[in-house]
Amino acid sequence: MKKGTFLYSVIHEKCPRCQEGNLFKNPHMYSLRDIGGMPEKCPVCGQDFMIEDGFFLGATYVSYAMAIAIAVPVMAFMALVLNTGIWVILAAILVILLLLLPPIMRLSRSIWFNFFVHYDADWKKTLKQ
Repeated sequence: MKKGTFLYSVIHEKCPRCQEGNLFKNPHMYSLRDIGGMPEKCPVCGQDFMIEDGFFLGATYVSYAMAIAIAVPVMAFMALVLNTGIWVILAAILVILLLLLPPIMRLSRSIWFNFFVHYDADWKKTLKQ
């Protein structure tokens, strides 16, 4: 992936505008102390990360889709291949989704933010004006 693409910003958790500043304060997603902490602005280009109150509430739609995309194949595999009962399947899905909660949350925020803020190769010029 090269810089300037949607996927670069999402996967590397970088500011969508400059793709240099980090979206999250803590680079370790499993550090539960500050799991979703984001700075108010990008430390590199100054892009406001808190666009409006409740902005990242929309990321819940993205995380819901990701959870479904994980749960359905797990359920199908366990039911059809392993011939497992429903309660075991539900317990397995719950454990898997709880373990994947930090990456799902961060990835969904990154995707949601990138829907609204796009890469600007000339962001340095707009700061000088």
